[in-house]
Amino acid sequence: MQKEYGKLTEDQFKRLVRKLPEIRKQEGDLQEAFRSASKEKLKEILGDGIWWAPLYELSLVQGLGILFHVLDKTEWLKRLAQSPDPQEEALKEIYSEEELEWNGGPGGVFTKGDVIALVTALQRNILSIMVYKRSISSLIKEAREGDDKCLFDAIRLDRTIVTGLTAAARISKAELLGEKEFFIHLLAALKGPSKKHWEGYKDLRYSLAILRDLGLKDLSDSQMEHLLVDVLKVYPKTYAARKNLRKQYSESKRIKTL
Repeated sequence: MQKEYGKLTEDQFKRLVRKLPEIRKQEGDLQEAFRSASKEKLKEILGDGIWWAPLYELSLVQGLGILFHVLDKTEWLKRLAQSPDPQEEALKEIYSEEELEWNGGPGGVFTKGDVIALVTALQRNILSIMVYKRSISSLIKEAREGDDKCLFDAIRLDRTIVTGLTAAARISKAELLGEKEFFIHLLAALKGPSKKHWEGYKDLRYSLAILRDLGLKDLSDSQMEHLLVDVLKVYPKTYAARKNLRKQYSESKRIKTL
């Protein structure tokens, strides 16, 4: 089957992006549920605590793989890969309202806390794609290679990153060397995203990241306008739309990994 956008048809792309507001809402709903829960309920679900920062040391795909394993969905993934249209089957699953029956994953060894950690990391990774056109996992990879800005960007979206290996090693080095400027930037990052970081078109950034991941790097201005303005409606229809979208598209293509 020939698809307009690599692995996605125009309709599939639209359905994928249409799910983004719900994903953003789910993160807020999850936090609100925990903040309003009793101490007894929190103890039951979280035990002595949970830790998801190490997941950002892995690639986004590796993190997803672990989540599917814990949810005992590996056989489903194999069937998905063998289907005539894996993307369509995946979208059906995303839109399915059927509740997942879960009994601790393979061998029953995993806890609800494990699932919450994995889902939280995934939600934050998706949020990062909406804000920076790349996942937190991608930012941490760049931070390991010496890019402090990527580290600070990641921390702005998830303060738990300071408990991860990459951040801890860099903070320790800065402490040892007395890098005062580093800690000034770290303190600013710990305050969370500024209005500047939240401004803009989050769904547009996500759409551009998906285009990049699909390997679509040569769309014409008219093709971009049709997809992003007319179909997905992630950018307003203005006289400068093509020029602005071309700029965003070019910037997105320079990012190495999702």
